[in-house]
Amino acid sequence: MKRIAFIVQRYGIEVNGGAEYHCRLVAEKLNDRFNVEVLTTCAKDYMSWANEYAAGTEFINGVKVMRFSVQHPRDLERFKLAGRRLRKRKQRRYQKLLSYFGQLKNFEKLTKVKSRAENELAWIKEQGPYVPDLITFLKTNQENYDAFIFFTYLYYPTAIGISVAPHKSILIPTAHDEPPIYLEFFRSFFKRPKAILYNTESEKRFVNKLFDNEDIYSDIVGVGIDVPALQPSSGADALIKQAGNYIVYIGRIEVAKACDELISNFIKFKAGTDNDIKLVFVGRAFMPVTEHPSIIYTGFVDEDTKFNLLKNARALIIPSIFESLSLVTLESMAHGIPVIANEKCEVIKDHINKSGAGFLYINQETFTTAIQTAFSSNTNIMDLSEKAKTYVAENYTWVKVLEKFDTAIDHVTGYSSSSISQ
Repeated sequence: MKRIAFIVQRYGIEVNGGAEYHCRLVAEKLNDRFNVEVLTTCAKDYMSWANEYAAGTEFINGVKVMRFSVQHPRDLERFKLAGRRLRKRKQRRYQKLLSYFGQLKNFEKLTKVKSRAENELAWIKEQGPYVPDLITFLKTNQENYDAFIFFTYLYYPTAIGISVAPHKSILIPTAHDEPPIYLEFFRSFFKRPKAILYNTESEKRFVNKLFDNEDIYSDIVGVGIDVPALQPSSGADALIKQAGNYIVYIGRIEVAKACDELISNFIKFKAGTDNDIKLVFVGRAFMPVTEHPSIIYTGFVDEDTKFNLLKNARALIIPSIFESLSLVTLESMAHGIPVIANEKCEVIKDHINKSGAGFLYINQETFTTAIQTAFSSNTNIMDLSEKAKTYVAENYTWVKVLEKFDTAIDHVTGYSSSSISQ
C-alpha cells in the first residue's frame, strides 16, 4: 500500500480554517486507500503559532498525525519589520542595471546589502509556522514515502518543504490574488511540484497566468461534500430560538476575511431598515466582535451545532474576497441554503452564478438589497434551495474527487495501485 504524507500548517478537530479543514477531509477519505500520515505542527492559533498540541504522534479519526513543535511563536514586531523590508525591495535604477548585467549578487555580497531572496526568506520564516524539525524529518525520511501532498502555498512548511522531494510532491496551493503570491520566491516555487491540484478553474487560470506553469501536470479537484443527517443539538436549539430570522457567518472571524466590514455593513443595514433580522457569527474570533442587539457570537461550536445553525439560517454570508474554494459555501449549498457573498471574490461569484443559488453585493446599497431579497416573500426560497443542492451534487462528489487524487498520485509515483502488491 502506498505511503502518503500530507503536510499542512495546522491540523485538528478544533482547527476550523478552510484549507486545514479541507486537508483533514481529504486525508480521512484517502486513509482507506493508502497508508496516510499527516505531518503538521503543534499550533492551533494561526496568528501566534503557539504550541498548544503536544509534540509527537496521535490518531485523529483513524489518521496518523505527527506533530512538530514550532520553534518560536510569531513575533508580530519582527513580522512587521520583515514586511517593511519587503516593501522596500523595489530596485533602484543602478540595481536594475547591475541585475541586467548579472552583477547584482556580487554587488550585494561586496556591500553586505541583504538580497531580495534573503528578505523574502526572512518574511516566509516570520510568516511561519517556523518548524525546521518538520523539514529535517522530510529530508531524513523522504525515501519512506511514495508521495507528499502539500496544502497551502503561503506557509513555511509548504513553501520550504516542497523543495525536499519535488519529484514526488503534489501541491494544493489554495492560491488567490494577494500580495505575498507576487514574491520572487514563488516564481520558482510554483514550477517545482510534480503535480498541482487546483480547487477551481479560476484559481488555475490565475496561477498559470502568473507563473507560466501550464506544463506541470494539473487537475481541478476541489472537494467532495457530504450531507450528514442532522443530529439534535440543544446548544443550537437555544441559539436558533434566540436568533429567530437570521443570516449566518461560519469560519474564522478576522479582518483578513472582511468580518469588520461585514459588521459595519450589517449595523448600517439595521439602522436603515425596520426588521428583526439578526447576524450570527460562528467560529473562533481573531478580532473583536462588536456588541449589538442583532449580532450573536457563538464562538467555536461542534459540527452538529454548526450544521443545525446553518440549516435553519435564511442564508450564509461570506464577505471575504480571498477564497480559493470556500468549503462552507459548498456545505451551505449542499444543505439547500443560499449564499450572500462579496462580488469581488471571483471564486464564490462563480459558485453563485453557476448555481443561481445566491446573491452578490459590492457596496452598502447592494448589501442591503441582497439581504432584503433573501428575506422577501417574493423570493422563491424552495427554488433557490433546489438549485443549490443540484449544483453541489453535480460538481462536488467524493467519487470524482478521490478518482482525481488516485490519478495524481499514480502520476507522481509512476505506477498505479494495481501494479504493486498490497
